[in-house]
Amino acid sequence: MEKNNIVRIIGTYLSGRFSPETEEKVQKWIIKDKDTEEKEKASLEYWDQLEAKTGPDTKLALDRVNQKIGYKKIVPRPFYQKRMSIAAALIPLLIIAGSYLYYISTKDKWVEISVAYGDKKHFLLPDSSEIWLNAGTAIKYPEKFSKAQRLVYLDGEAYFSVRKDAAKPFIVETSQLSVKVLGTQFNVKAYANDELVTTTLTSGKVEVTPPVQGSQILKPNEQLTYDKKTSAVNITEVSPTDADGWITGKLIFTDAPFTEILQTLERRYNVTINHTMNVPTSKRYTVRFLKNENLEEVLPVLSEMIGFSYQIQRDKVELIKKQ
Repeated sequence: MEKNNIVRIIGTYLSGRFSPETEEKVQKWIIKDKDTEEKEKASLEYWDQLEAKTGPDTKLALDRVNQKIGYKKIVPRPFYQKRMSIAAALIPLLIIAGSYLYYISTKDKWVEISVAYGDKKHFLLPDSSEIWLNAGTAIKYPEKFSKAQRLVYLDGEAYFSVRKDAAKPFIVETSQLSVKVLGTQFNVKAYANDELVTTTLTSGKVEVTPPVQGSQILKPNEQLTYDKKTSAVNITEVSPTDADGWITGKLIFTDAPFTEILQTLERRYNVTINHTMNVPTSKRYTVRFLKNENLEEVLPVLSEMIGFSYQIQRDKVELIKKQ
């Protein structure tokens, strides 16, 4: 194939402009041995067109490419500690591996389950471990676990009751944290849009690995919180009901920022919340709703605590800061 055509195809693929049907064909073309060097050069040329300096735009571009090539799934965790410029340099070398992972994952029948806003799901994994998914959550796992490990990918919040198997550790991968267990009960909250990622242990023992720090071992009733913006890691003791309260309808906020409260309400009640309020990110709120309250019961309490008035019109809520 001519070089110009390879450059055009690779550039279109990485920028996300193919239809899903065409993209699958391109994936299979990329993993073929033919023109491998030209494909890698084309991917590097694509990257060179982006800003060489690191910054918000560069990070967004890198995130987009990483998502395309399956970066978070195939790169060893210590790599996250490298500088972004090194990551950019390695992107061409990862394209083939990332595409191969996509092809193998499809071939091996991965199962993907998502939960709509306002809903929850409960089911068994292939090893008979139980899992509860909260609203707005997506999970991916193989139809049959491998002989070496039980691996699932999580975007959102889930509570796990893991069947013990000392020879086959259970691993939950999120965009920010990796949680490794043998047999235990724990909750992971890792929504892409939330500022904080939390792992809460109710029984057993888990090993949590943040992206830029060493692994942490949690004991029962301990919660590890990772701040995406500051990379700070904090471990605190929590009530046993804090981890799985959402399963039975409880709504618990502990030292939560305003944005996280709104995002949780949107997912829980399947509404869109609009506001023009400027609440400092340093402000944190703690409040518990323990009786499966509806939105009309929750908002009056929050309005007094945070300081806003509100209007509800079907599935839309407008918040107005009190004068």
